[in-house]
Amino acid sequence: MKIAISATRPGAEATLEMRFGRCPFFAVYDSETKQFEWYENEGIKAASGAGTGAAQALLDRGVEAVVSGQFGPKAVQVLEAGGIKMFLAPADLPLSQVIDKWQAGELQEYRIKRF
Repeated sequence: MKIAISATRPGAEATLEMRFGRCPFFAVYDSETKQFEWYENEGIKAASGAGTGAAQALLDRGVEAVVSGQFGPKAVQVLEAGGIKMFLAPADLPLSQVIDKWQAGELQEYRIKRF
């Protein structure tokens, strides 16, 4: 399974970035190979639509879940339509701990309440 994490920077010292659409980088962790791939978030440069652009880029990379500190409503629409699960984690958490918490089932799944 491929899990994308909004990250402050690439590499071992990266921590979770709170903003999904405006995060500088995405770390994509492959649970089968136990390896990270790093992608610069091109959406960060957009005047508007950063979240939808970032969500579409992750869909194109075959991501099945995303971890961030928060998600905008338009990004949520794209991620939900693509069948990508969204999870919340606290800011500045090292990415290795994000993965540990995800594997242990300790991350809160993001859900929109519909009435």
